[in-house]
This record gives sequence, C-alpha cells and structure tokens, in this order.
Amino acid sequence: MMFSMRGSTKWKAFLLAGISSLLLVGCGQSGSGGGDSKTIKLGFVAPLTGASAQDGESMKKGAQLAADLVNKKGGINGKTIELVAQDDKSDPKEAAAVANKFASDKSILAVVGHFNSSCTLAGAPIYNKAGVVEISPGSSSPAVSGIGKYTFRTITTDAFQGAYLAKWAVKDEGFKKIAVVYENTDYGQGIAGVVEKEVTQMGAAVVAKEAYILGETKDFSAIVSKLKAANPDVIIIGGLYNEAALIAKQARRSGLTAPFMGVDAIYSDALVKLGAEAVEGVMLTGFFHASNTNPAAQEFIKAYKEKYNEEPGTYAAYSYDAARLIIEAIEKGKADREGIQSYLASVKDFKGATGTTAFDDKHDCIKEPLKLVIKGGKFEIYKK
Repeated sequence: MMFSMRGSTKWKAFLLAGISSLLLVGCGQSGSGGGDSKTIKLGFVAPLTGASAQDGESMKKGAQLAADLVNKKGGINGKTIELVAQDDKSDPKEAAAVANKFASDKSILAVVGHFNSSCTLAGAPIYNKAGVVEISPGSSSPAVSGIGKYTFRTITTDAFQGAYLAKWAVKDEGFKKIAVVYENTDYGQGIAGVVEKEVTQMGAAVVAKEAYILGETKDFSAIVSKLKAANPDVIIIGGLYNEAALIAKQARRSGLTAPFMGVDAIYSDALVKLGAEAVEGVMLTGFFHASNTNPAAQEFIKAYKEKYNEEPGTYAAYSYDAARLIIEAIEKGKADREGIQSYLASVKDFKGATGTTAFDDKHDCIKEPLKLVIKGGKFEIYKK
C-alpha cells in the first residue's frame, strides 16, 4: 500500500500540489448542478486499483447501495441518483486530478471519498475552492480536521480512537505496561503519540515503542525480540491488518503471549484470514458490526447481502452512511452544492449503519465506538 489511509509523511507536499492545481478549477464552480435533468449525480472516488483496492471496492458497493435503495423507491422528485466513480489509486496526485474533474463538472453535487487521508488532503483545497462537499469514509488523520468548509468525514479521528483505546486498555482492562508497534507514517505516528500521552497520564507506562516501514517490513523478528524483553501487559498496534497479522503470527511463534489491541484500521476479515489462530483474542475498536441491533445497521446489512450476496465490511458501512447523508440533504430540498454543505454542517443525530453521527465545528465525526474482539475466527462484540 503506497499510502496509509490515515495519511502519509509527504502529505504537506501533496497539499501544496493540490493548491497549485486550483487554477484548473476556475471560479464560479459552486453551481446548483446541471447536466441531465432526470438524474442527480454524485461523485465517488477511492482506490479501485492497487494495494487498497479491496477497501475501495467495498466503499463503492456501500455508496452504490445507498443510491440504489432510493432509486428503487422512485428516486428524489422523480430523479434517479447516478454514482460517477473514479479511481485515485491511493495517490495524492491522482486524487488532485479527480478533485479537479469533479469540481469543474457542475452536475456533480457532492463527492463520497477519498479513502486515504493523504488523498483527502490533496483534494480538499480544490473541493473547498469550488464549493463542493467531499465526505470521506476512511480519512481519519487529525490533519483533516477543520481543513475546509466543504470537507466532512463519517469516520472518527485517530486522536479520538487512540485515546479511547488507551482508556480501554488502562482503565477497563487494568494493563500497566504498554507496548506500541506502529507503521512509520503520519497515521502510525499519530496513534503511537496519542496512546503514549494518554496511558502516561493515567499512570501506566509505555515500555516499548517500535516502528516499521509500511508495505516493506515483513520480518518483525527484531521488533518481537524487543517486545519480549520489555514484557508488556498488552501490545497496541498502530497500523493496518496486513502487518497486524504478520506481527501477531511472528509474536506467537516466538512464545510472546501478551494480548493485542488496535483501532478500526485492523478491522477486516483479511486480518482473520491472514492471522488465523494468532489473532484470536485481538481487541479493537469499530463502528459497525453485524450483530448491532441498530435498525439502520440491520436495514443496511439486509440490503447489502441481498444485492451483493456477501457480508458488508466496515468501509462499506462508512461509505453507505456518507452517501446517505448527502442523499438526505437533497431529499430535504438542499439540492445544490451550498445547500448540501449547510445541511451537513447542522447534522447532530443522523442514524446510520455505523451509529448516530454528528459533526463538530471542524466537521469531524462524533460517535461512540464499539468494543470488538476476535473469537472463534469471527469479530464479536466484546464482553469482559
């Protein structure tokens, strides 16, 4: 994976690239939407090829489902919703190009995407200059907070999840010696920093803090040796599911028995498939689970299974909620770019597949996470 969904250490350079490309957008692009009067066009962008294609396709299915369910009921005032999909390849340069394309097309009323924080950061200046809402289902970097009037997200920030996880580990589980293994990106460093700060304030200690190179580190033996020497009560992973599975397998082979914890970046069936028995007992945060009795979640799960004949993943749910928020704005008469923005800015209790969503003054998503655990090869609601 070229860039973590939570951001890249190069994001500032790409952000400048995005700003420099604003000239391509032009002025006066905040129109109410043109094109075919019988359709309502929403942009969609995610990594549909490359290392993150699995998550990107899941996002696309979630957004498409939201559109299909409305279209089956006759659309909005007789107009059908059309999802216009683009691939940003997890590349901020591609993301800026897609943002320019969507921003300059007045028929695109709003955009669901991007997945990677670095891509959202590259596109944000363009979307905000043009006055078109971009609502991300996957960009959780704190750098996205307050970046623009038109930038929203349905996923909470890494700072929020990191603090929640630290409290769970120390206050609820009673762990005193914490080890952190994290990817050497803005995302991983952010998680590690927040966890260290929070656990220290609660009277615990970080006894090991080890970084690895995303997409390159495969042999974690040196890190595992340092972890064993530190003898932690718990190991918190600030990374994605591929590396999490490798770390867990190599740790267990070495005889390291400390439990693992992580945020929703590791919440994927791929973690279970790759990690097998080594990931049994992993505790993690998440905002979507099939057993959730939330009516909106159950409606989404039923419809998703009927359409795709498979279980929905967490990013399908985040994307579904992002599309539903935009659609709800249009249904309530906010059928232009500015109207969609003003509606989203006022949202305080949207009932979606990932829980009840509200946006703060920085357009960060506010919602309570679920505590999950891998048990019997499946993700379950955690019960102590």
